[in-house]
Amino acid sequence: RRKEKVSPDRELAALGAAPAATVAAPEPSRWRVLVRHAKRVVREPRLARLREAVVDAAVELADAERGFWVERAVDGALKVRTARAFGADLEGERPSAVAARALDGGRPMVSVDALEDDRLDAARSVHTMALRSVLAVPVPGAREVALVLDDRLRPGAFDEGVLRLVQDLAEIAAGALERAEALRAQRRQARRLARDKRRLTARVESVERELSSLRGPSESPAFSGIVAESEGMRRTLRLVERLAASDAPVLVRGESGTGKELVARAVHQASARRDGPYVSENVSAIPDTLLESALFGHVRGAFTGAERARRGLFEVADGGSLFLDEIGEMSESMQAKLLRVLQDGQLRPVGSEETTTVDVRLIAATHRDLERMVEEGAFRQDLFYRVAVVQVELPPLRERLDDVAPLVAAFLDRHAPERRVRVDRGAMNALRAFSWPGNVRELENEIRRALVLADEVIGPEHLSPKVRGAETQAPADALDLKGQVAALERRLIVQALDQTAGNQTRAAELLGLSRYGLQKMMKRLDVPKP
Repeated sequence: RRKEKVSPDRELAALGAAPAATVAAPEPSRWRVLVRHAKRVVREPRLARLREAVVDAAVELADAERGFWVERAVDGALKVRTARAFGADLEGERPSAVAARALDGGRPMVSVDALEDDRLDAARSVHTMALRSVLAVPVPGAREVALVLDDRLRPGAFDEGVLRLVQDLAEIAAGALERAEALRAQRRQARRLARDKRRLTARVESVERELSSLRGPSESPAFSGIVAESEGMRRTLRLVERLAASDAPVLVRGESGTGKELVARAVHQASARRDGPYVSENVSAIPDTLLESALFGHVRGAFTGAERARRGLFEVADGGSLFLDEIGEMSESMQAKLLRVLQDGQLRPVGSEETTTVDVRLIAATHRDLERMVEEGAFRQDLFYRVAVVQVELPPLRERLDDVAPLVAAFLDRHAPERRVRVDRGAMNALRAFSWPGNVRELENEIRRALVLADEVIGPEHLSPKVRGAETQAPADALDLKGQVAALERRLIVQALDQTAGNQTRAAELLGLSRYGLQKMMKRLDVPKP
């Protein structure tokens, strides 16, 4: 291991110690002890256990009374990190001064008789503890560490052979110390990264919640098929998003063509049942004699033509949602049977004596005034309270004029995806000024009609006469004075803004209003600013 062999007396003299009478080479048994401890040291990943293992090995190899692991801190102070003893009392002074001399010199320090050693006169621990032999060996590496051994009874307890064994142990400890500190740094880094990840995840979730509140529910995947630019529709969808988290029955109300089924599907997609089935049926489209079989199913031979058993819609929708459109058209007998299923979740197929339990969320829709029907006895009150736990009111298109333009764009993409068709200003003004008694469904049909007649640009001449204003008189079956007056006011305001290129002051003069009065009417009638 050393290029130059030095006699024991010369080496001890170089270390400043008196030469020993005889210097013995390490015994073979001590080499075996070193190997045994080295195996333990190199396998120890924990720093505290590593220090203990090294000091225990040094005490046993040197047959010392006490052993210490001494480190120099950043501020220069020496600290005993580990102290071990071989049948000795650890109470009392720690030999820090001896370790300081070894660290300052960067080489081992050994004393044959510490009490007579002039170099250790200032070491209070040597005299206080009456130490006779002291050995201090620096541990090589970036950190300033020393192994210190002492003995209170035997002068010359640490010969050259012991010194070399402890030096070998110090070199082994240096490599193990480097690995243990690297592993501890990796663990600290992993904990720091995990902490940063948790903080980042919490921050991302917070930002997503903020963005969700800003963009509104209409941009979430569950509402991707619904156009909601107007504040009234966005407010409705915010309510839908909140109630979707529950499992309560929902009643969607609105005029024909307002998109009740789209909202019902959105409730299902935004709920925890999104992975379950979604089943839709229009009650008014099925004769009352067949409705029971359609909803609850039947067994084979239950009636003429029932050649095989069939599951009902409730059973098909088990674990998901069932949408029943126009529930107000259901007969009283069917209302009673539906109520029984909603109360206990059990249904009996037609012709069967056995009941089946289902877990279905009911979403119903109607354009009729169910409260008035309850008062008139046409709809069961107990069923009304069952299906109308939460009610969603969809505004008609005439009250959400901000949605006309995006709806037109959506219909153009849907029905003419391969064509680049646009709507000019005059046609768009006519579309926004119309009252749309058929709501979104009527608007979609109008766009489909215009696509057939137009090429690349849809103008007023491609719209139906009633939409472009040729028919100003309300039809006999639409005697809604308030709605017709509002539609006329909107039409006039839009035309005035169109003629003045969006100048509200000039438009107000044409209409005989003040600018403030025009702005109030635009806000009340939901006319978008140009």
